[in-house]
Amino acid sequence: MVSDRIVGRDRERHHLAALISGLPSAGGALLLSGDPGVGKTTLLDFAARLAAGRNDVRRLRGTESAAPLPFAALGELLFPFRHHRALLPRVQRASLEAALAWGEPRAVSPYAVCMAALNVLSQAGQRYPLVLLIDDLQWIDPDSDQVLRFVARRLAPERVALVATSRDPADSTTGIPSLEVGGLADNECRLLLDAHGLSVAPDVMATALAFAQGNPLVLLEYTHRLTPAQRRGEALPPTAVNVVGGRAEQGWVTRLRSLPRSTQRALAVLAAARETTPDVVERALTACGLSSHDLVPAEAGRLVIADERGYDFVHPILRGVTLSGMPAPDRRDIYRMLAAATTGACRAWYLAGAVVGPDEEVADNLVQAASEARRCGSFLAAAQAWHRAAELTPQPENSAVRMLHGARDAFLGGSCDDTAAWCATALSATTDPQLRADLALLQGRALTWMGRLAQAHRVMSTAAEAVAPTDTARACLLAGESAVPAGMHGDVAGSIRAAFRCVEFAGPERRRNGMGSLFLGLALSVSSRIAEAQAELDDALTALATADPVDAADVVGLLAQGCVFLERYEDAQRLFHRVLEGAGRVDNPIAHAFAFGARSALGWWLGQWPSAYADGLAAASQGRALRQTGVAGMALFTLARLDAARGDHAACARHVREATESLDFSEFRTMPLSRDVVLGLDCLTRGDSADAAVHLDRAREMSVRYGCTNPTLQPFAADLVEAHVRSGNPQAARDALGWLDESAEQTGLVWPAAVAARCHGLLAEDPDAADAEYERALELHEKRPAPYERARTLLCRGEALRRSRRNARSREPLLAAHRTFATLGARPWVARCEAELAAGGHQPPGQRPPDGLDRLTPQELQVARMVADGLSNAEIGAALFVSAKTVEAHLTRSYRKLEIRSRTALTRLVTAGGLADSPPR
Repeated sequence: MVSDRIVGRDRERHHLAALISGLPSAGGALLLSGDPGVGKTTLLDFAARLAAGRNDVRRLRGTESAAPLPFAALGELLFPFRHHRALLPRVQRASLEAALAWGEPRAVSPYAVCMAALNVLSQAGQRYPLVLLIDDLQWIDPDSDQVLRFVARRLAPERVALVATSRDPADSTTGIPSLEVGGLADNECRLLLDAHGLSVAPDVMATALAFAQGNPLVLLEYTHRLTPAQRRGEALPPTAVNVVGGRAEQGWVTRLRSLPRSTQRALAVLAAARETTPDVVERALTACGLSSHDLVPAEAGRLVIADERGYDFVHPILRGVTLSGMPAPDRRDIYRMLAAATTGACRAWYLAGAVVGPDEEVADNLVQAASEARRCGSFLAAAQAWHRAAELTPQPENSAVRMLHGARDAFLGGSCDDTAAWCATALSATTDPQLRADLALLQGRALTWMGRLAQAHRVMSTAAEAVAPTDTARACLLAGESAVPAGMHGDVAGSIRAAFRCVEFAGPERRRNGMGSLFLGLALSVSSRIAEAQAELDDALTALATADPVDAADVVGLLAQGCVFLERYEDAQRLFHRVLEGAGRVDNPIAHAFAFGARSALGWWLGQWPSAYADGLAAASQGRALRQTGVAGMALFTLARLDAARGDHAACARHVREATESLDFSEFRTMPLSRDVVLGLDCLTRGDSADAAVHLDRAREMSVRYGCTNPTLQPFAADLVEAHVRSGNPQAARDALGWLDESAEQTGLVWPAAVAARCHGLLAEDPDAADAEYERALELHEKRPAPYERARTLLCRGEALRRSRRNARSREPLLAAHRTFATLGARPWVARCEAELAAGGHQPPGQRPPDGLDRLTPQELQVARMVADGLSNAEIGAALFVSAKTVEAHLTRSYRKLEIRSRTALTRLVTAGGLADSPPR
């Protein structure tokens, strides 16, 4: 692969050309993964040539030695565009400046930095389309890597293209398009050697092909090392190669060993250095008794390159090969001398590389580096420094404390795997009961996020009992939080037991701080013990009335979800508004994701389906980005339920499939219940009552088995009765109705009582008795808003009246049902109303004049609601994880569809449609 010519790679070149030619109208990202030496950097060179002239092309390379430096790569990438930070919202600007040392240190949200970077790059792409080429993503520092992956997923509406290479296989869950770059075919390998003027005999070619296995770098290095006689087949090719690593590493070993000893040592200094600018490298070499002249033989041998920006190896493999080839004592000497020539975090990490065993002084230096990284909001860099400090700490208890600090920062940085593993390591090193409790709480939270629910419950509940004799406050928190994964796991009884233990540990304080009441109320609300749950949530609402929605976002969000379960919709609306408003102030994406998902379910009940759909999409997207599998799964099933009711069967199937693929059903044991509930409704709306009954019977069995007996959690009981009625199985329908009646009586909730009355009407043989049941159901519907369910009751009443030849009386309920279903966009139910009206001799109503909002996509509607709530474009972008430019694009399309020109007009339409996101009074 030389100059402008690339051998093969048609697929990769096609994708790169499509991405770059799409600028300036659309952006995107592409991740190229593959073995070292396979040609990923050459493909970046190809992309750079494609983009040259019409675009602003920026390149960045990760280096292994710089990986622990917080936000090092992001700072290098954004430095040319730093003037754009003046346009950022206050929180984003302050966070970015602190993270990149452009301003005062302060505590920051990692996701505020992510949003700030996205907005800076979005602005930078406005003048000229921006092409970012990033080599060796696997060696980018973790904090920069997190930001770059966040940005890459959101570039479609921007004038920015990002292409990155990585040794690591692409992770399908990241949402970034990827290609695996494999080896060249044999004929392409021959063309490659021809392009380099390397002619070899056929038998030598066969040996080279077998050795290289399609790897271009290995092939070229192997062939370059052959003598002219060996290439002609007149002498045997080398058969013994000193194996350092993979094939791509083997070819460099002989060349490195042929260099002068001083050059080998200078290369080791360069490989160990965390910064490679000319002045830094010169100082590092001087500290080791060397100079830049010692690198000249390496430059002449095509091992390193030098320019005004600094030194670099011609291939990243050389860095690791160079260091691994040095004797360990020599390597430690180099790190020691580098430490003497530097300060700050670099010095701390050099010192860490220079020691063999525990060393308290070196650990203290890493603690200082960790504290500084944390102040800048670089949680992942801080976590790595804490972790290494813990490893070097001689005293086990102190090591465990430092490991806890590292695990906390890893958790804040989104690395739950490290959090759980490091907590386990620290637990094995300490006997202190309070420290063990804190470690178990953090480990349990991480395990819950990771979807390891049974283990999370077990870790926290065991720790609660262990610490209770000495610290009831810690025991209370552990027991309460252990109830959450137990409930998600389908162990409702275990969740209730844990919540009662939380209350016992809290003692008289529980009504004052609200925590015990919250966890107990939530656990009970999943079961049929609704009266007790109502009382506990009353106490929690009182105690948490003034809780800070920023600091206590998770607690207030759980309380809001509990209110939805108990039909306290106004309380839920008010609490969700508090959470989202607080999360917006500090760019808290975790609170956003959960609140959007839970509010989506509330929108189902309130008949605010466009808003519910937009909330569900936001929760699913953010949940996946944050690896909150439970949040994403919950949102996807709510979306699927909305799809089913609206008759969008393809979208329903897609969302069910996405949820099923993303969740481990052995952990999220109630998710199959959600799946069957949704598929049952989907069958019912398609008119397939028999299949609907199969799904819903299975859902009933699971809800009883797991103890999820609050019928509002999974509102399918009435669908089950109707499915059996319409499939000609009245006895099964009566059995299901008996179960529904029992639930209505036990819970005292309005919805099960209302739909039970409707189902009695369906099964009544006497028309007057049936109509009386429908009337009773409608009276109950008035107590709690549930437009879709009320319309279902009106439809059943109209059908019954029409069948009993009371056609005139059937018209009013059928028209009322038709209006509601049409407003909701529930097309199958609209069609049923129209069929009944026509059968009764009535003219079906024409299409209602649209208010225009139904023409907006869910994302456009979400933006419109936030505009009506008074948020700026930047604030909306922060809440939805998109750039301000993307928000502006959504608004432009909305204005065009609605034929308006201002935010004021949009606010007026949203408010008139009852979709404004303002707290209820």
